[in-house]
Amino acid sequence: MSETNNATPIDWNIVILGAWNVAILTPSGIASKLFGLEPGTPIEILVDTEGRAPIRVKFDDIIIEPSPVRLAITPQTPNFESLGRCIAIAQKALSILPETPFSAIGLNLRFKLDVIPDAVIEVGESVIDNKLSDEGYILQDKELNRTIEWKDGVLNLNIQENKDSSALIGLNYHKNSSSPTELSDWLNYHQEMNDAAEKIMGILIN
Repeated sequence: MSETNNATPIDWNIVILGAWNVAILTPSGIASKLFGLEPGTPIEILVDTEGRAPIRVKFDDIIIEPSPVRLAITPQTPNFESLGRCIAIAQKALSILPETPFSAIGLNLRFKLDVIPDAVIEVGESVIDNKLSDEGYILQDKELNRTIEWKDGVLNLNIQENKDSSALIGLNYHKNSSSPTELSDWLNYHQEMNDAAEKIMGILIN
């Protein structure tokens, strides 16, 4: 899905939850095992100068961030072509490190709306909001969450309305499993994920 109307794709990624061995996922380990690079191929290593975040390894517009509890794979260009390359890397990680104790996988799509459409405002309206406003309380931000059955997992829909009249819509395709095969197979639904995202965004912004 590309930019549509006033919806701009931002911060897409794939996250695999598990007890990752970060001693294996060093920058050189990520370069060889996940990116499939020959020794000596230049990569970019991103380090938090305050030491609060894990290292991140960047190559060919994709960032891989390992931690003891998750592996995040993020395309710098949020579109399905770039996400497809991230899916291939995620499936490789599940394949070559099957001994990792996995717990879940998530594919995340986010869209920023500069102006909140009427349909989104209507979705977020509630009797409670009206009563609070009647009592003089000023709402700054509003958030709505829905969990939808999807395939053999769920689709978590999150809508955040901000006081500057912008909004953020998040779609999280989530699958709980300890099986690397099941988690890898979940990513094979990526075209259906795209189709569902198109339909939902159409409902919300058209």
